[in-house]
Order: sequence, then structure tokens, then C-alpha cells
Amino acid sequence: MVVVVVACHKDAPQHDESRAAPPPAPARDAGPAPVAADSYADLPAALAAILPADARVIGFGELHARTDRAQVKSALAHFTSEAIPAIGDRLSDLVVETWVVDPKCGKSAEEATAKVAISTRRPIETHSEIAQLAEAARARGIQPHAMDVTCADYAEIAPQGKDVDFEAMLTLTTRELTRIATEVVAHRDGEAQHRPWIALYGGALHNDRFPAKGVEDWSYAAKVDEVTHGHYVEVDLIVPELAVDDPTSQKEPWFGLVRGADQRVHAWKRGERSYVIVLPRTAP
Repeated sequence: MVVVVVACHKDAPQHDESRAAPPPAPARDAGPAPVAADSYADLPAALAAILPADARVIGFGELHARTDRAQVKSALAHFTSEAIPAIGDRLSDLVVETWVVDPKCGKSAEEATAKVAISTRRPIETHSEIAQLAEAARARGIQPHAMDVTCADYAEIAPQGKDVDFEAMLTLTTRELTRIATEVVAHRDGEAQHRPWIALYGGALHNDRFPAKGVEDWSYAAKVDEVTHGHYVEVDLIVPELAVDDPTSQKEPWFGLVRGADQRVHAWKRGERSYVIVLPRTAP
């Protein structure tokens, strides 16, 4: 059983208003003023244009699919079917914001996992999409990695009889993505030969090079940038139908690309080694 952990965004996660709310995060206050976006025929063309040859780690972030939003092709599915074939030959490893339930933790782990999925309104299709991503990675010789969630972690993020603790979940996710990424970099750098890139895939909060005040501790970007000596790149993949009704996205300087989304891919440069890619609108 595999699940995406949390609906990570540039602000705190969105969820059922009747549930305990995570602490609010302020609007983004870093990064350059908006500039005209570049337009490309498809996602592979956009990635070829924006990813520097000397990149070491690429942190892909997404606006997660939700059961209460438009039911269209997810960013995860786009990444699997379009990005992996385009850049897979350059990737040695793929770290995914997900976990596999440890059977040693018993029924409580399964219940905690289900509670997280319900609280974040995760579509059931996400399970198979993650499996398809792992399969696509292995087919191209890429080593996939998932987070290591302990029995104590389950009890902390989803205590029995209580709502999901979103702060604990964000902290856990950041801890694990940072740990795996830094360990993979060190391992591959110790090999005589290796593919040049490592990718991380998850929500568009943990990969943030320009985090808003108050949420800096939930981004792995600064630490990964340090261990790669300034060769970390952030790329957010935005499905317009999922962003159009998202309050956080509506405040972003790139939101005009969402309103004007068409059948092309549009890439906006947020700052140094930081990009937002608005994917094509789903054809009728």
C-alpha cells in the first residue's frame, strides 16, 4: 500500500475546515517580479530549456490532486508519462514523497495512513499513479526511494482518536526527504561513474528555494543546495484546472498563466534555479 503523504503547497496544507487546522503561513515575499513566461510545445521541451546541464538535484513540486477539485490528469501522471521518458536517462535516483506501510506497525499504521488520505482528500487513483511512477523509473534504470515512516511517526502524525497533526506530518516529510536526498547524493558522489541528476518529487512546499516566512523549516531546498554546492534546481508543475480555484495559487505572481492556460506548456522563472511550469489545459 503506497500513499502520497500530504497536500503540500507554498502555504500550509488545505483540508476539511471541520478538522484541526495547521498554522497559517504568510504569502510569499521572496523572488523576482513577474516576467513574461516562455512557451513550449510540451513538457519535455520545457525541461530541456530550463534544466542546466550542471544540475545535481532537481526538486519537482506539484499542486496535489484532490477529490474536491477538477478530475483531470494529475501533475504526477504528467511527470511519469512525459518527464521520465525525457530526462530518465540522466537520473540515477528518484526520491518520492510517499511511504509504504510497515506491517510491523500493525493496524494503527493502516488507520493512520487512511486518516491522512481522507484529511488531505487524496484521490484513490493516486495510489496506482505512484506505483506507475516507480515502475517507469525502474524500467529506465532509476532507483526509486520512499520515506521511512516508523511506528512512532504514525502515532505522532495521526494519533488515535484525534485529527491529523499537520505540523508533525510536514516536519516528518521534510526530515525524510532531506535525509534521503543527502544520503543519495553522498552515495552517488562516491561512485566512480554515475548519472548526473537526482530527482525528488512531492508537494510544492518542501522543494521551495524561496520559502515564505514561517515555513522555511519545511523546505529541504537550502540543505540540498548546500550538499550539491549550489547545483539544486526547483521546478513546480502546475495543473491549471487544479490551481484555478486554489486560494494560495490565486495569490501567486504566475496565476495569470493559469487563467490563460491553453494547449501549450508555459514556464516562468521565479528566481535563480527556480521555475514554475503551467501544464496544458485538458482538451475538451
